[in-house]
Amino acid sequence: MELSEKVLKNAKHTISDEELQQIFHESDYDLFHTEVERLVEGGVLSPVKSSKTNGRLPPLFNKYRIIKPPEDHTGTLESIRRLNPILNIAGYLQRPELYQKHLEFVEGISRYLWFAQDLLEKPMSRKERSFSVWGKEKLWDEKRALVNEVLKYNRLDEKFLHYYDTPEPFFEYHHPEHDGLRNVLVIENKDTWFTFRKLMQDTGKNRIAGTAVDVLLYGEGNKITKRGALEDYSASMLGVQGEPGGHVRGATRFLYFGDLDWEGIRLFFRTRDANPSLEIQPFSSLYRLMLELAETVELPKSLDQRGVIAPLPEFLSLVGLSEEENLRTLLAEGKYIPQEIVNYQVAAKILK
Repeated sequence: MELSEKVLKNAKHTISDEELQQIFHESDYDLFHTEVERLVEGGVLSPVKSSKTNGRLPPLFNKYRIIKPPEDHTGTLESIRRLNPILNIAGYLQRPELYQKHLEFVEGISRYLWFAQDLLEKPMSRKERSFSVWGKEKLWDEKRALVNEVLKYNRLDEKFLHYYDTPEPFFEYHHPEHDGLRNVLVIENKDTWFTFRKLMQDTGKNRIAGTAVDVLLYGEGNKITKRGALEDYSASMLGVQGEPGGHVRGATRFLYFGDLDWEGIRLFFRTRDANPSLEIQPFSSLYRLMLELAETVELPKSLDQRGVIAPLPEFLSLVGLSEEENLRTLLAEGKYIPQEIVNYQVAAKILK
């Protein structure tokens, strides 16, 4: 690498003569002096005269200003011109550095407007919309100030994204009628729980992907995996006692639905193992739907990169997908399918 490249790669705007000598790896002062003067003549360095000279012969200044070439924004300007016209293209053309700051967010919104604008006609929860627009269900929450900045700069408000928040606290929702077998659907994540609850309340329907669901239960992450927690809930809130071997008096079945990653699969097995007297199964129809929807989107990296696996063959067998290879592949790549991929619009279609 040329000495000039090494200097220009330095993140600082000024650099001392001692730091320069370390970068150059030149112990001979005369040779070092020659190189510094060459960079000054080449316009890479400019002496900070107020820093005074270093007292050596021939002298160098104690500090130099690094003269970095102006950035070439040609590629950036072309990207800005391809944004959806609803966005502030003129503003970004004048401030390409701001576009670079907003890049992930404004490009996600632009793609959404070009290819999926109809999805804005119906609401989604905040996390569902975040995944739908940016492929990361927690991005909006984690970068809310920056998302708001992007929206404001593009003369849009949060209502533009047509979302709803999922307020605390939530625990359960009972459909008013059930006949015969009672199905309790345990949902791992809050937004998905709230979306199904909202749709069931608004429409009076309760058949999800062909299965009648009588109770929606928010699993609250690890809370549902505490030993006996679901058994206690079943006995005290549903009046249903479990029996050894997973047989439940009162004909109640528990279905589980969560993220498709190692942690989500482990949560299912931990929930089942913590409540051995209950019949707990994965909700296979929704897991199959997640895999189908995932074929058309770029999946995010799993937040859980600990490398702790789960009994995948047994899980796939329970879901009825023993030969499924796509899930094996994405788990091996450290990716996952968040259950927010089953967003409001998707849920509305499968609720009958």
